[in-house]
Amino acid sequence: MGGQGTIQAGRVCGAMIDALCGEVLSVEIHSQFQNAINLKTSLGLITLLAPGRCLQPYSMVLQESMEQLSLEPSALALGSGGLWSDGALAVDFASAPKVDLLLRAGPTPPLSAARSLRRFLACAPGDGLSPLALNRVEGPFATLLVPRLEVLRRAVRAGDSTAALAAARRVAGCGPGLTPSSDDLLCGYLSQLPRSSQWADLTAGLARAAAEETNDISAALLLRAGDGLYSEDVLALIACLRHGRDGQELTACLLRVARFGSSSGYDFLTGVYFGILDACAIGGIHIGQT
Repeated sequence: MGGQGTIQAGRVCGAMIDALCGEVLSVEIHSQFQNAINLKTSLGLITLLAPGRCLQPYSMVLQESMEQLSLEPSALALGSGGLWSDGALAVDFASAPKVDLLLRAGPTPPLSAARSLRRFLACAPGDGLSPLALNRVEGPFATLLVPRLEVLRRAVRAGDSTAALAAARRVAGCGPGLTPSSDDLLCGYLSQLPRSSQWADLTAGLARAAAEETNDISAALLLRAGDGLYSEDVLALIACLRHGRDGQELTACLLRVARFGSSSGYDFLTGVYFGILDACAIGGIHIGQT
């Protein structure tokens, strides 16, 4: 039970609770926005999200307005049941439902799913990297990124881990915004690589390599993607794509993802598009081939 001034969390990432393992960590505020507060911890960034937001890896969604939450200046500590501010329980998530955000192994979406994505991306706003799915190169960032992305995709399709890791470093951190467009694209791309043990190791390696070349917030998203952790809306979309669903159900899932950030959602979907194409091409290729 929370005390006076305690805010309840409505949902919490299960992987974050598992990682805490009952420990209490000292934390500090990394960054604060209208609908999110990022906390810097020894487990990486952990995010408090405003009510109505989609649950992200290593985050919790609050049941009350973030305006009622005062964390600064104070000594903060995070445990498996809550966030304490100067010894008082500020956020209580001990009884909040723990949501599994791990992307499980499953079938590669069919090429028809990629075609559906391409049709959706054709109606995307002009910002970001979505024109790449239409073979259009618009703006300086896209011009810089296109050859680098092609090197990465060729290396992944060949199963050449050394070349792929080097290419991921060159793709990362490209574009404006809190999370550069190329990082959002990479997260989407990683979501479609095979989930077998060898490929999972490469996926995690690509995420780590890219994370070294970008900012803290974007790096956190990449590292979670490398571990197979994605937001609720992304998991719903991937389930829809894997089972070949179309029509209103697919459109609703695509719109939920697309609405994230100014262009981040569309950039992520662009990565999913390229990821499906390459996952279908990978077939029985083994890691290490050149």
